[in-house]
Amino acid sequence: MSSTTLTAGDVGADQESRLEAATKAITSACGWSAGAALLPIPILDLAALAAVQAQLCNDIAKIYGHTFSSEASKSIVSVLWGTLVPGALGSGLKSIPGLGYIFGSVAFGAFGAASTYAVGKVMVRHFENGGTALSFDASKVGDDLKKEFSNISKNKPAA
Repeated sequence: MSSTTLTAGDVGADQESRLEAATKAITSACGWSAGAALLPIPILDLAALAAVQAQLCNDIAKIYGHTFSSEASKSIVSVLWGTLVPGALGSGLKSIPGLGYIFGSVAFGAFGAASTYAVGKVMVRHFENGGTALSFDASKVGDDLKKEFSNISKNKPAA
């Protein structure tokens, strides 16, 4: 997995530059998240998706001049996932031989990309509203995450 390369110009830049850099980071992470669906072992794909999303949280924090500890980003992803767990069922479908792997991979790929997009948008909104790495409370953004995920599912990403 390769994270988005951030330059000194990305960190502390004006709002438009930050949003552009964050959009690139989210787009890259969505691709990696969809790719995690190709891993044939159900638990391994979940771990890969969590790693991609934790890295995305760190990348977005860096764009806004903050850093999360490794433990903090893992904690954020696990709390955020608690609101979207039903979508991860595609991973379990892979354990069914034959068509289960195909349907599970497609479902998990879509879930992975959509949930990564939603996590990225929630993180950007937090930092754009003046939040910091220390003030982020994942348990308080569950409704916002569900709204982003729902909008993606309806093909209408929130502004």
